[in-house]
Amino acid sequence: MPFRLLRTGLTLATLRLAGGLVAFLAAPLIAARFGLDPALDAFYVASSIPFVLSSFALIGGLETAVPPLFRRFLTTDLSNLADDETESWGFVNSLWSLALIGVTVVAVVSFFLIPTLLPRLAPGLDLRRQAVAVAMARTLLIGPIIAAPVGVWRGTLAAKNLLVGPAAILFAGSVAYFVVVALAPPTVGAWTLVAATLSTSLVALIAQPLSFPKALTANLKFTLNLRHPGLFAALALLMPLALGDLVYHSRFVIMRGFASGVSGGAVAAYEFAFRPIAAASTLLLAGVVTPAFPELARTANDPPAFRATLDRTLKLMFVVALSLTVAFLSLREPMVAVLYQRGRFTAEDARQVSGTLAALAPYFFLTALSQPLVFATYARQQPWWTVTASVIGLAFSAGGAALLTPTLGLIGIAIGDGLGAVPLVGLLLVWRWKMVHG
Repeated sequence: MPFRLLRTGLTLATLRLAGGLVAFLAAPLIAARFGLDPALDAFYVASSIPFVLSSFALIGGLETAVPPLFRRFLTTDLSNLADDETESWGFVNSLWSLALIGVTVVAVVSFFLIPTLLPRLAPGLDLRRQAVAVAMARTLLIGPIIAAPVGVWRGTLAAKNLLVGPAAILFAGSVAYFVVVALAPPTVGAWTLVAATLSTSLVALIAQPLSFPKALTANLKFTLNLRHPGLFAALALLMPLALGDLVYHSRFVIMRGFASGVSGGAVAAYEFAFRPIAAASTLLLAGVVTPAFPELARTANDPPAFRATLDRTLKLMFVVALSLTVAFLSLREPMVAVLYQRGRFTAEDARQVSGTLAALAPYFFLTALSQPLVFATYARQQPWWTVTASVIGLAFSAGGAALLTPTLGLIGIAIGDGLGAVPLVGLLLVWRWKMVHG
């Protein structure tokens, strides 16, 4: 059994890292094709609202809520010592059906509100780009509608300890994104990214039910039982997850809005600068935090053992994150040149992106340190510490960017990101201190 768990863990980590690498390699193709074309600004602004909705459904909320509740509603048939999953499947079917209806309603409302919302989210876009962004955003709303049932289905597979299939589908989605970006004709323009984004959702919609064993697929039914007790339990579990996810992704929306007012192509420049930061964060999450999380969960009720595990993880994260931060600062120019400087991405574009990457280095270091602490609060079932720290951090980020962007441009936005990470780490370290002295 331990060997099987180790093999599964290594497979999941490999698929996650491979998927992240494939998605990351699409960025140089986008850079070569578009450079810092303002058309990219329209896409990144357009994707903000659909991305927040999709992320909540897939990762931050529905998928996370299903496994513990699926297990809670299992009953044992003493006559044959088998688990009766009738109530569990009733919960799953009610949840994905209700989620599909709810997200569809939100998507329809968003469809009509987007022409009013987007100019307020990104006031720097000119009228033509605003019109393009509205059309793209409306099209991208297909994504969260697909994500609602898929998120519940993925959570169900996790509850059944069928983890490799969903991870393989995520990898396939990353490959689909890369292929669309690589093969789309130039005449499609920035709509290439819309098609690539939706291709990942379509892969999940088609492949996810196929990853269920036949015995499980038969249990998937559109069933709306608003009285199922699991729905209320799911809502209680989703609240902190939803708020934390909303706050996290609101930062992207706000910073893109500030960048839209800097210059044409500034939103794209900020996205290109952030890609290495995001890739490194994913690597640290998979390589440092994820392996430690089972031990954090196991020792959650044993404070000395829990603190020892957390402190070991923090020390490892500190060393690795500091090394990567120094690399971002000292190697920013050759790093950006190697990644992006080809095709329409010029040397001047590289200078703008490399300067922003250097300014984002403190943000990376601080958020990397926060990762073990965030997971630790969830292991101890104290997520409101993370939510509170995230809300305060978002206020610092937005306030700092608002003050600094008029004079420093993209550098001011990046410094604002770093300012927001200070209270995030600080408050979570207070939580860690209270575990010792509280």
